[in-house]
Amino acid sequence: MFIFVKIFHHSESIILDTMKPYRLHIILVFYLALLFCGPLVEAIEDPTPLKPPDTNSPRATLKVFLDNMNRAYKNSLQEGYRHEDVFVYLGRAVECLDLSEIAPNVVQDFGVETALLLKEIFDRIEMPPIEEIPDKSTIEFRGLTQWTVPNTDIAIVKIEEGSRQGEFLFSIGTVARVREYYSRVDHLPYKSGASVDAYEDYIFGPGPMIPQKWIRNLPAWAKIGIYDQAVWQWSGLLMILLIGGALTFFVFRWTRHRPSDTDKQEAEPTVSRWSWRRLIFPLVWMVLLFVSHYVIDEQINITGQVLKMVKIGLRVILFIASGWAIVVIANGVAEYIITSKRAFAKTIDANLVRLITRLITLVLLFVLLWNTSDYLGMSFTAVFASAGIVGLGVALAARETLANFFGGISIFLDRPFKSGDYIVLDSGERGRVVEVGLRSTRIITRDDIMISIPNSLMTNTKVVNQSAPRNRFRVRIKVGVAYGSDVDQVQEVLLTAARDNKMVAFVPDPRVRFRQFGDSALDFELLCWARRPEDKGRLVHELNLQIYKDFAAAGIEIPFPQRDVHLQPQSKDPEITVPSSLPHKAENAD
Repeated sequence: MFIFVKIFHHSESIILDTMKPYRLHIILVFYLALLFCGPLVEAIEDPTPLKPPDTNSPRATLKVFLDNMNRAYKNSLQEGYRHEDVFVYLGRAVECLDLSEIAPNVVQDFGVETALLLKEIFDRIEMPPIEEIPDKSTIEFRGLTQWTVPNTDIAIVKIEEGSRQGEFLFSIGTVARVREYYSRVDHLPYKSGASVDAYEDYIFGPGPMIPQKWIRNLPAWAKIGIYDQAVWQWSGLLMILLIGGALTFFVFRWTRHRPSDTDKQEAEPTVSRWSWRRLIFPLVWMVLLFVSHYVIDEQINITGQVLKMVKIGLRVILFIASGWAIVVIANGVAEYIITSKRAFAKTIDANLVRLITRLITLVLLFVLLWNTSDYLGMSFTAVFASAGIVGLGVALAARETLANFFGGISIFLDRPFKSGDYIVLDSGERGRVVEVGLRSTRIITRDDIMISIPNSLMTNTKVVNQSAPRNRFRVRIKVGVAYGSDVDQVQEVLLTAARDNKMVAFVPDPRVRFRQFGDSALDFELLCWARRPEDKGRLVHELNLQIYKDFAAAGIEIPFPQRDVHLQPQSKDPEITVPSSLPHKAENAD
């Protein structure tokens, strides 16, 4: 032995002397190998980590449940219940419960709490020997479909349908009443080998990011439980909600509508009115919701019904924020398509793009609503199943909305007018079309008043589009000159007045027509085109002023209508009486 030791030390010294320059590197590599191989060696403890729990009989189910809960408790004494290794065992124990009627948003937390409460009950009551619980052979021989823990209502039943058909799980009734059962036995002492205070350690303990010593150093009153939450947990919950709400409010104020957005609306049509600033708020809002959910659930460790209500509230708010983001992104995509095509932002093509994006937005919002309702445990299947029954009532209640919707589709397809056109309705309203929406069409009158007209009315009334086929409007100016006036001069004065006005279109060229020999004047008519239909009234005003001034400067007389009455002498026939005189009367014509 002594010789062997000497030889070993001699060999070791030779090796170390030989590798002396690299000794430090070898040691570092050795320690790193141990560091990375450590988890692998630990994972080998369970050779079948993916094997599902054996639940083919009440005995197997109860054995799997108790075994995994005991392992979870032993690991929690060193690592806490929030460690991932502990959750592996808790997850296997939860698989022994029938949670088919629990909402997906709380199924994990609810399952863990139910498993812990059930273990607390088993640690306080007398359980039969494992050999007396029916196994698979006994179940097949006797045809049993359930087994109840003696002197309790806790039952393990056979699942008759669904993905877990044929397995024996703790029944839905047991899961629903486990908190009631716990309240009846929590005064009883623990049995030997029990998981002491496992449930309280789980619900009152913090997450891995909050040091345990902080909680241990809190005063006693901060650890008092109120509705299964400690006072410090209630304080943390309130603080997280207040901070999240304040940050959401500040981000909303920062990203809200600004004067620059209005300037973009008044800018050239090819400039997009959409800004990435509008997307910041819903995205930040969603991030704050996810962070709040994580801190409340995983770190502050809110549990039970309080956690359920908080999750429902956060999920509903997340639905609103996600819907907001979808709408903003859809508007951004529509604006990008419109401006990238260099299409006029208020043309019918732009409205078609907006219509398509809005329809896609509605579909995405419906999918989001479906997902949210499924997460909250609300099924829309019953609603759709009864759609045939209530469909008629819904159709009658929404007939005006549907009529307006299909009226908007008809306007988009038929294209009697588009945004930017100047129209006159059969009822007398006239103005420029601002937007053709899914429900209504909006026009701006000459008085700068917005009028919203349902699309169902727009499709069933006479609409005069003064901007089609060309965006100009014909103006007629009638004027009479005295007999004896130079007609060529009259024509030249009228044409000059029209051509010098900036609101008159050059094409087609203004023209003058000698219409007729009137009773009191030679009737002329000036024909020209206003560049825009809404300029008609102003153009008529300016032309009338200019023509009057030019006629006065050129000495052209504009006569007013008059009539001369000639009197006949008195008749000699006594039966006919003629007034001796009649007043001379001049009649003005409108």
